Amino acid sequence: MQAALRTFWDIALWRRSPRDLPASWTLLACVSAAYALLSVAQSLVVFGPQLALERGLADLALTALMFGGCLVLCRRGNRTLQTLTAVLATGTVIALPMLAVLLAARALGTDGPLALAIQLGLLPLQVWLVLALGRIVRLALDAPLLAGMAVAMTYLLLNYLLLVELPRAVAA
Repeated sequence: MQAALRTFWDIALWRRSPRDLPASWTLLACVSAAYALLSVAQSLVVFGPQLALERGLADLALTALMFGGCLVLCRRGNRTLQTLTAVLATGTVIALPMLAVLLAARALGTDGPLALAIQLGLLPLQVWLVLALGRIVRLALDAPLLAGMAVAMTYLLLNYLLLVELPRAVAA
């Protein structure tokens, strides 16, 4: 397990690639569970308990559909297992410091310059996530980094819209 965790970290830091992961349904299931758990935790901190579980599961589903769909559309479906594992693992690795920043900001309250300064700490983590996901997509699709970044940015925008608009969609 330590080897897998080290590989996840190395993928997030651009030192390794998804092909360094085993094509394992068990590993994908474990990483998916960790990703969903952290997504639920982030939803609890940001939005409160209302629909936190639904947001976490919707985040996981969108991630799988977006990146899996890109691979299938680009005729790289054989890379789906390793790529999804890398995407979810990278999201999990980067979500840990994001959650710490969110919790620190919440502990200080939402008002005040110190809380704002702490929340600005999310910006480099978001940039890191976009770069890491963009590289994973680039490697999976054999495409330029700019194409991978475009997919990563589109995913993050759709993910944000989904998480923010989910209560409105559920109420309708």
